[in-house]
Amino acid sequence: MTVSGDLATMDLSDLLQNIGTHGKSGTLSLVSEEGSAKVFFREGKIALLTTDCRLPLVEMLVAAGHVTAKKLEAARKKAKGTRREVSEFLVSTRALTQQQLHDVAEDCLSEDVANLIASAHGEFEFIAGQVPAKGFDPDEVSLKLALPVPPLILEAAKRCDHWTEIRKFLPSDSLHFQVREGARLKDDVEDPEMAAQIVKALDGSRSVREVANLFPNRRFLTYKLVSDFVRERIARPTGAADLLEFARRIEAVDAQRARRLVRRGLDSEPHNAELLASEARLAEELQDTAAAAAAHKMLAHMNLEAGRTEQALHSLSAGKRLTPADPSIWERTLSLALTQGRRQDALNEGMQLVKLYRAPGLHNRAQEVLGRLLQIEPEALELHVEFARSMVDCGQSQDAVKHLAKRGKALIGKEHYTGARKLYSAILDIEPGNEEATVSVEMIDKEIYAKRRDRKRRAVRMILTTALMVMLGTFIGVELVGRSAYIETNSLISRERMIEQGQYHEAISLLNNVRNEHPFSITSLFDIPRLVTELEQRAHEAGVKLPDQSEASRGNTGQGSPRRK
Repeated sequence: MTVSGDLATMDLSDLLQNIGTHGKSGTLSLVSEEGSAKVFFREGKIALLTTDCRLPLVEMLVAAGHVTAKKLEAARKKAKGTRREVSEFLVSTRALTQQQLHDVAEDCLSEDVANLIASAHGEFEFIAGQVPAKGFDPDEVSLKLALPVPPLILEAAKRCDHWTEIRKFLPSDSLHFQVREGARLKDDVEDPEMAAQIVKALDGSRSVREVANLFPNRRFLTYKLVSDFVRERIARPTGAADLLEFARRIEAVDAQRARRLVRRGLDSEPHNAELLASEARLAEELQDTAAAAAAHKMLAHMNLEAGRTEQALHSLSAGKRLTPADPSIWERTLSLALTQGRRQDALNEGMQLVKLYRAPGLHNRAQEVLGRLLQIEPEALELHVEFARSMVDCGQSQDAVKHLAKRGKALIGKEHYTGARKLYSAILDIEPGNEEATVSVEMIDKEIYAKRRDRKRRAVRMILTTALMVMLGTFIGVELVGRSAYIETNSLISRERMIEQGQYHEAISLLNNVRNEHPFSITSLFDIPRLVTELEQRAHEAGVKLPDQSEASRGNTGQGSPRRK
């Protein structure tokens, strides 16, 4: 038989009363936001209880002071490898009597069940059965306890209102409190001896639950006294800085407890850098690599936000060392390398990230990373091949072939035949019958592209040489004709004795006519202007007035050049 429902619509006391009245056997499971609990009934009576935070029976014996931790450790060593329970060895070694064991177990079970009934909420499910489900304390199972339901329901009813008041001041069992300096207990405090022990236990290093575990058979009174202390301002909440200090003190001797303190500090201050650093260190020491890496990632994020790049890189490196298969860390380091312009580091980070994405089949992610790498290193052949491979993995074979073919043509144009052959070979791996790739590889192997380029170069050189020769020949011809005219004109000036007769104007006109007729010869550009300047200077020295340039031009135009003999 199975019965399930919600305690919001059904009172737990009524359900337990029904189970007890009908003498049913089975397991009652309770689930809420605070956790889960299971109660086993044997013929209508409560025999076993387990919750997410309930201590094993043998540890309750130590907390209650019935057994020393040393004796418990010795009993555990003896029980290891046997089918007997640890409690049997405690009794056999006379650490306590069987009756004491039974009484303590009953007290603790009564206390915890009463508290559960008083504060229970959430969903429930009762499954009938004669055998306890897995998860119950084997030491408690061996005692075959049998607690009647009605007294527990009555006790829970008395505590119900108190629990409501307690939770106003102790909303969570994971909170830490410590006694204020100079605080004193009131004279009318309930159970002064226990109150004094609780005050001693409230040193800030223990949570409310851990303090209650010190008094397993008086949990309710423990919660009530602690809530009274908080209400009366005898105790104050322990801050994250205090928890960190406690953790550092005990780290060398009890790393697990130190880490619990650090994590509780992080519950209130999740972005505390010192707490995160301690969490990373302690988690790694306790071989919880995932948690250590998570702390390093948070530290890296905080450092990046604050502009502390070197510290962020240090945290990311530690995260990669702890969880080398975590792509999120490699994404961070890749982005950082790209931002800082560290090309080689970006390539190394990116290719490792591609491997991580390809392993579980995240080919689109791998293609995106390769695309980013190609933007900073467009000439890297390996990247183009890997990019095409990712396109194939994504079902884009035709696009991959086009990408490689386009790049291969570009390389052939740059005469990088080895690289082009590599790309075309990659095309043939994707599409073995590709005609363009087949022909291109063959032409590269036979050096046809190289020979074509060589012939083209020779043809260009021949054309340029011919053009140069033609230009040179033309220039020489122009110069020879101009030089010949210049020599002839000089001879004429000399024969006619123009200089001696003071006919400077006529001589200059003859020279200017030669320059006009052969303007592109070197003679016209240099020799004639020099000679004309010299004649003008001599005319000036001889007192011969030469007409200005405009009159000379009109005279030359109207009369023509002097007659040559």
